[in-house]
Formats: sequence, structure tokens, C-alpha cells
Amino acid sequence: MTLRELLKSLHAVDEKHLDVDVLVSPASGGYRGISHVSVLYVGHAVIHFEEPKPQEPPDLWAGSGEGDSVAAVSPDDLRKVWQLFRDVQARAGGEHCGASIDIRSFQRVCSPGANAMAAWYRASMLAVMQKFPESPLTPWTHNGDLDDAVFQVAATFPMKKMAVGVEQEGLPLDVEEFVKQIGTR
Repeated sequence: MTLRELLKSLHAVDEKHLDVDVLVSPASGGYRGISHVSVLYVGHAVIHFEEPKPQEPPDLWAGSGEGDSVAAVSPDDLRKVWQLFRDVQARAGGEHCGASIDIRSFQRVCSPGANAMAAWYRASMLAVMQKFPESPLTPWTHNGDLDDAVFQVAATFPMKKMAVGVEQEGLPLDVEEFVKQIGTR
């Protein structure tokens, strides 16, 4: 809805005043109880609009259960999500393309009922490990593709969920143990 439509619907001002230039003042500075932006019409009433309330970042894990642990997924679903990463990357022009993928795309490539968010997260951890200067996945990487052993281990290996806005030192998994388990396959 435009301001014009809003004002017309509220019958707040006469038709002749709808195209008058307005001055929008900043939010009231620091006074408790006053949190608004004022639209000032010279010689006319002041209309107050509330500022949007700051919102918490969305919880990507809402309703996923499992506490702080990332749910296990099937190796096939993980492989399909990984392949989707690679396909989008190739179409967007390379390694650092900055493309984004909607969660529904992950859901489409996963088997029915699969936890696409967990598959995305696990595939993301693999992608991060590949970006390390000395990638621990190098022995199992061939032309950007990963060996089956990597997907077999990564699908169920214990990983912690990372929360939005919380600083993390290192990856949310034991990389040494992860690599050790891949090596035994």
C-alpha cells in the first residue's frame, strides 16, 4: 500500500493535500516511550508511524528437534545436495560465485521426508573443509568430486548446530576424527 492509498483510506487529509511534499523526521532520539517516525505536513497534522521493531534472526533449526546436534541424513541425499551445490556453482561462473539456493531446491533433490536442512548443513561443512588452505578432504577429492567414503561418514558424523550471531572457533565437528573415519572406509 502506498502512502497515498493509506491516507485516502483513512480520510486523513483532503485530496488537495495528498501531493504535498513531506518531511520525514528521524525517530525520536532517546526518549523512552516515544519510538516513531513523524511525517510532517507543513501547516497540517503530524502523522506518526511506528518504527519496525527489531527482529531476531530466524532460527534455521526451529522444529528440527535433535537438540544441539545436526540430524543424520542418508548418504544419497547428502550426495544430491552436494551435486546441487556444484551445479549451481558451475552455472553461476565458478568457485566464488555468491549464488544462493532456496531450501525448496534442496527438498526437491532429497528423498521424500528427508531433512533437507540437515543435508544442506552437512554439505556446507564439506564445502568449508574444501576451502581450507590444506584441505583435509584432498585425498578423497578428484576434480572437485568427493569419494563415496566422504558422504558415508559425513551423513552421520556428529556435528553441532551453529547459532546465528554466536561466534564459533573452528568447525562444529571434530575434523581430525572425521578424517580418521573416512580413512578407515
